[in-house]
Amino acid sequence: MSLLTSGSFVQNSAWMFASSGISILIQFGFFFLLAKIYSPAVYGIFGIFNVYVSTLGNAATLGYNQAFVLPKEDKEFSSLLHLTLRIALFLSAGIFLITIVAGPQILQWFSHEEIGDWVYWIGPTMFLLALDRITADWAIRNKEFKKQTLWSTTTTLAVKSFNVWYGCAIAATSAGLVYTTLLQHILRAFTYGWFVLVDFKKQMTARVTWPEMVKVAKAYKEFPLFIYWGNLINIFSNNLPAALITTMGFAVENVGFYAYSLIVLDLPIRMLGSGIASVFMQKAAELARERMHELAAHTWRLYKSIVLVSLIFSFVIYVFGEKLYLLLLDEKWVTAGRVAEVLIVFYFFRMISSPLSSLFNILRKEKQFFIFQVMLTILRIAALLIGGHYTTDFIQLMFIYSMTNAFAYLIFTVWIFRLIGHSTMRVTAFTLGWSVATFVLAYLAKTAIFG
Repeated sequence: MSLLTSGSFVQNSAWMFASSGISILIQFGFFFLLAKIYSPAVYGIFGIFNVYVSTLGNAATLGYNQAFVLPKEDKEFSSLLHLTLRIALFLSAGIFLITIVAGPQILQWFSHEEIGDWVYWIGPTMFLLALDRITADWAIRNKEFKKQTLWSTTTTLAVKSFNVWYGCAIAATSAGLVYTTLLQHILRAFTYGWFVLVDFKKQMTARVTWPEMVKVAKAYKEFPLFIYWGNLINIFSNNLPAALITTMGFAVENVGFYAYSLIVLDLPIRMLGSGIASVFMQKAAELARERMHELAAHTWRLYKSIVLVSLIFSFVIYVFGEKLYLLLLDEKWVTAGRVAEVLIVFYFFRMISSPLSSLFNILRKEKQFFIFQVMLTILRIAALLIGGHYTTDFIQLMFIYSMTNAFAYLIFTVWIFRLIGHSTMRVTAFTLGWSVATFVLAYLAKTAIFG
């Protein structure tokens, strides 16, 4: 299929890559400014707040939003949409009431007192995040990739500008980061609803009865039974270091170092997620329904390209991570660069598997995805607790965490290809061969350049 073919996989991917690429350029530009305005401790406080918001916000829909691409009839989609919105509102209101009653006690249990009164903002912010995800997945269903490119870029520029303005004009505190998060979710949900989703008014005003919502709830019950818990565990698992660093006795600044290393490490994952994963999910769902025999070959071709791009990025970060942070930011962020160098091994394996993970949903293997998330979380908790017990060096703790995750995501990648009937030996040999060769070369290059 050609880049010029309207609605083709190549063209849709190109639009989403363009959006991701521009957003990454914008974020990199602001990345330097924000590091000079906000301190590691401020980012640490926001990182802890974000653990609660991202974990609860992504789970507030019970996973039903991930089923948006599956209904064939608009009526069924309307029922699913209204069900998802009401669930998100109900759960967010429940969390808000819990924080009103027991917020300070919850923070004390987990040694998260640093976030203070921001605990009362968790409920409202999680609803806005859920609304953001609902409109984004709705746009994927409608194949509105070109419009998503325009408005996602505009939103990114607006919220980053606000972040800088607040830090310079008001105060360089965690408030600037929290308010920016609120603004981001509000703007994206609004712009998608107003400018991207052509059927927004029609679907939102559609008459949907309780029996119809109950019917779709049962039809897609695998999502709350497995996807919901899988996503909840997945998001919490990803946030484990930020959640446990202060609990294990490390200073809150280390949460900031960890969070700021992820700003760089997450960029290619977000680019692959926006540029490939969303389009791949739609294409893979189509192949699974109509031409299942083509799915394995299509996935393998895409995977080889993802590995190549990920290896280039990983090589650069492993060799130059600490020096880049020192050169582009300043001395106070050097530790974040060292953390990025250590974590890039783990993030390579996460990068190559992340765009393909939607196959678990498409092939209705939600239970297997859930099992992996449980196993991964157990491994991560063990790595952090054992590492925290045997070392007081934060970089050593991150090394243990990185190696554990690299192993887990290699298994996950092989598991994905096993689902679609592709040779697992071929995937393992290809992935390990190229990754080991690249990191050995990166180590030799780093030693030769910096000693």
